[in-house]
Amino acid sequence: MKTFFFESIYNTQEFALSELDYEPVLVISFKQEQGKGTAKRKWLNADQALACSLAINQSDIVVPTTLIPLIASYIYISEVNNVDKLSLKWPNDITLNQKKVGGVLVEKINEKICIGIGVNYFWKKPEILSAGSIYLEKQDNNMIKNHGEVWGEILISTLKLGNFDIFEYKKRLTTLNKLVEYPDGRGWVQDVNPDGSLSVKTINNEIINLVSPLISELN
Repeated sequence: MKTFFFESIYNTQEFALSELDYEPVLVISFKQEQGKGTAKRKWLNADQALACSLAINQSDIVVPTTLIPLIASYIYISEVNNVDKLSLKWPNDITLNQKKVGGVLVEKINEKICIGIGVNYFWKKPEILSAGSIYLEKQDNNMIKNHGEVWGEILISTLKLGNFDIFEYKKRLTTLNKLVEYPDGRGWVQDVNPDGSLSVKTINNEIINLVSPLISELN
């Protein structure tokens, strides 16, 4: 794995993809000038944050690509920064006290896959109500950089070996058994399927499988 570190960069995803050849590429930065948020949202830099992107060839991956967002977020809270009360909102939001403190973005360009993660470590005054940060004060930047390196190493290993236990992921998930709203309606979450999609029982008692991350937890 080739690793690059920047204090600030235009965009970790674009740089990682541009450097990818045969060997996976990990890019770590504290800030992005034009980062990409999930669901095409604008990227907002917290006062102190981690922005990482791992670019890898699809031929090196043995897990279904639909599981990658789940794997990437789960690795962070279970293997990298196991702070008490960190949890997951399906499929890949990292939450603390019902505030979003991080998330994952996966892009596929031809046969290349780029997995980005952004985590707010300290944010005195978040610009949006639903956002937060893990810590109440600034942390050691070396610790944050190390978190990025560990995340990349474990993620590569998991993608290549396929040793992901979806049942462990579900233990850290707040979305199970909740009423959720999605673009076409509302329903109660039943389960996370083996392919990573969300099984939902609609208000008409139909079972549907959601793949879009555009959901809101209502209870």
